[in-house]
This record gives sequence, C-alpha cells and structure tokens, in this order.
Amino acid sequence: MKALLLAAGKGERLQPITETRSKPLVPILDKPLLLWHLENLERVVDKIYIVIRREDREIISSLVNGHKVSIIEQKEGVGGTGTAFSSALSIIKGDNFLLIYGDIFYDFSLLSQIVSYQDNIIVGKEVGNPRDFGVLKMSNNYLDGIIEKPDSPPSNLINTGIYKLSSDIATFVDKVKISSRGEIEFTDIINVAIKENYKINVLTYKGFWIDIGKPWHLLEANNFALSLANPNIKGEIEEDVRIKGKVIVEEGAVIKSGSYIEGPVYIGKGATVGPNTYLREGTVLGKNTKAGSAVEIKNSIVMEDSKIPHLSYVGDSIICEDVNLGAGTLVANLRFDENHIKMRIKGKLEDSGRKKLGTVIGGHSRTGINVTILPGVKIGSYARIYPGAVVNRDVNKGEFFRT
Repeated sequence: MKALLLAAGKGERLQPITETRSKPLVPILDKPLLLWHLENLERVVDKIYIVIRREDREIISSLVNGHKVSIIEQKEGVGGTGTAFSSALSIIKGDNFLLIYGDIFYDFSLLSQIVSYQDNIIVGKEVGNPRDFGVLKMSNNYLDGIIEKPDSPPSNLINTGIYKLSSDIATFVDKVKISSRGEIEFTDIINVAIKENYKINVLTYKGFWIDIGKPWHLLEANNFALSLANPNIKGEIEEDVRIKGKVIVEEGAVIKSGSYIEGPVYIGKGATVGPNTYLREGTVLGKNTKAGSAVEIKNSIVMEDSKIPHLSYVGDSIICEDVNLGAGTLVANLRFDENHIKMRIKGKLEDSGRKKLGTVIGGHSRTGINVTILPGVKIGSYARIYPGAVVNRDVNKGEFFRT
C-alpha cells in the first residue's frame, strides 16, 4: 500500500515559529514533525509520497534522505489540500492508499488498524470545539458529508485528516470549485464523491489527536510524545543532581551539579543544564541548548541552539531556535484574574483555552537583561528587546522593542 502525506501548508497560524522554518519541520521532542510521520508510515506501507512547497524542496530532500520517500511539488496557483492531492494523482492509480494531513500528531499505532480495513475509511474524533474543524455527518457508520467550520455543528465528530481510500477518488477532482477561502479543498472532493455514491466508512477514534495549527498545540503534542517516551540517560550527570520521574538525556548533554529535574523532561544532544537549574514537568530542550544557573523552566519547548543562561523563568512557552535570553528575563504565564489567556492568530485575538500560557519567541531573537514578557505575547523572529522592557504586546519580526 502507498501513503500520501500532504505537507505543503505555510503554517501562518503558527507564526512566529514558521517565520524561520517550514510547518513540516516544527519539532516534537527535537525531531521534525515530518520525520514522525515518515518513520511511522514506513512500518505499515511500502511507499510514501509527500507533497511539499517548491521552496522547501532542498531542506526536505536532505531531511528524508535514507527514507523510502518520493517528493512531489505542489502545483503553483490556487493552494489548499485539494490542490496538494491533485498534484499527486499520477501515483495513486489502481491502488488503495492512505492520505494523511501533515500537520497532525496522534497515536501512530492507529495506522496499523486502518490498513487492515478493506473499505474506504475516514477517521473521526469527538472534540469539544467542533466549530474549529470540518464536522462529519454520517448515517449507519457511512459518511454523508463534511461541513467545514460550521456555526452550528450537527455533532462534535470532526475530520482528523486521516483517510484510507481507493484510487477512484481521483475521478472527482475536476468537479470541485474554489472554496470561499480561495483554495481547493480536499474535503470538497470528498463531498462531491459521496454525492456520486462513493462510499466511505467512518472510524471513530478515541485516542490522542491534535491538529498543530496554533502555537499552544505544539506544547500539547510534545507533552503527548513525552508521555510515550521511555526514560533514558545517555549524557553526563554530575554529582548532586536530582532526577525524578521520566527523563530523557541524549548523548553529549551535560547536567551540572545542583540541578533538579522533575520529569517528564527531554534534554537533547549537546545540551547543557545547570548548575543549580530547575527543569519542571513538560520541558523539552533541543540540541545544543543551554539552561544555565538559577534558571527555572516549566512545560516549555526550547529549540536548538537557544540559550537561557542565568536568572530566568520560562513557563508554558515556546522559544524557537538560536534565541538568547538576557539575565533576569522573566516570562509571565498566568493572568491576575486567572481567565483563559488569549493570543493573536493571523491578526485575530483567540482564546487558547488555557489558564497558563507564556510567550512564543521566534528564531534568532534576543532579550536584554531584566526583561518581563506578559502572558500570550508573541515576539517575532530576529527581534531585539531592550533591557528592562515590559513586553505587553506582540513584537513584529525584526523589531527593536522598548517600553
């Protein structure tokens, strides 16, 4: 069986994370999301095709070297999942195939269950916020249609972006028009097919699944990956270090004296922790990172080559690659009124649904000493934050911010 992975999304809602890396390359436990998909698909299919943007070809080609993968560039012009699918029509002829959206993260053991079915399958999941997704209509376990982001959802069963389909689905591509979002949607292809008696069974899935569409979703995906990881200490642990719970320390990492690590925690290759550092549950440090003296990090992602050298607190946050936080940089992650924290996504203020959420700092940014960052604030890539500043609004890419 073949698999088709749609990985051509721009990831605009994930900015500033995707200002300096493509959406398929956002890391889960310091490994690009794309590789999580490939390594798990390789266990259940014979061949994998990925649809990507042309501008990502060089970096993704290097990344997937050694995997049984063929790369397809998405057609130029109108975007969308339907266009990504239509870019790969030549490879699905005469065969059943898996189709997976590249921006989701889930319990990949589901794949072995799906490939065992003879019929067409769409995987649905019950969620609390169905208005944010495509909602499934069904009768007698067969799909009747998909309604994209309805104001009044008929159910809370949504489309997960996981399908097993026959190649006949390709015959309906040319019958689909551009959507209200200005894209060709794969779900519209599905809806047209159903009207013409193409049968799809609905498999309701109860395990972990998340669409990594907004920054805080990346925190949730990393937390789930941590829950599955096995504790493993490969790096150097100095005397007087306390490790509690599930902790992964990769080769070349050094945990210096006086540090306290409260798992689950992931520490990547070449990372340095300490001395006298406190890493709390949910922390993920990428390769060659530093969490230095008197630093506390809780439930946060610190991507490769970033440094938090001393006297800082980071909670419920995402720090992208090659960021340096000046001494005394503090991230607030809780409002005084303890209401949900909102974050601006594509210009619109959205409720994260979280009482605790800190900051998202884009790649290659710097803060001066004694900077304070308020909850829900985003700092663009290559930004500079003036010493002593209180960052109380979003900071643009490359901006020099002072209070």
